[in-house]
Amino acid sequence: MEQSQFNKARTDKFILVLDIPASLRAIDTREERGNDLVDSKSITYSVFATQIPDVHVHDSATKFSGQTFHFTSHHRPEYGNVTVKFTIDNQFKNYWVVYKWINILNNNKEGFFDAEHLAISETPFETYSTTATLYGLDEYDNKKIQFDFIGVVPVKLGGINYDYRTEGEIETFLEFSFSQMLAKLV
Repeated sequence: MEQSQFNKARTDKFILVLDIPASLRAIDTREERGNDLVDSKSITYSVFATQIPDVHVHDSATKFSGQTFHFTSHHRPEYGNVTVKFTIDNQFKNYWVVYKWINILNNNKEGFFDAEHLAISETPFETYSTTATLYGLDEYDNKKIQFDFIGVVPVKLGGINYDYRTEGEIETFLEFSFSQMLAKLV
């Protein structure tokens, strides 16, 4: 069956699954709320925007006989960071997950890596990095494409703007870096 020419992919049809790193799994809970605990599921439900970075390979120009020929350089430059916009929940659980994660990388009080001794592996990268998966959905909310971001590390947590003159939900963002992006049709 051929696809109708009117069936187009929509920007509001996606699910982002952001797993927490191994170092936070020991303090992950859904029952309690506390300074030493996180709720990993809270961030999945509040994401409202993100992007897939550009995919490109540099070209290499070679001059020959008064013309220029372009070939591939076989070099894929590093990806830019990805920004994930989300709405903060009324208990700040989703904000707290990202805050605690960044605090592993550089503790706000002690000023060094893993001051709370949450690392459970001899390889620190495996302890504080994770994989994020974005699913593109069709008009019936069926998964059609999957983008896996490997080696996700948060690099920025957006600020919070309080204002008595503005109503609405608090929105902020998480910016993360990653090593590889893998795509596949599902």
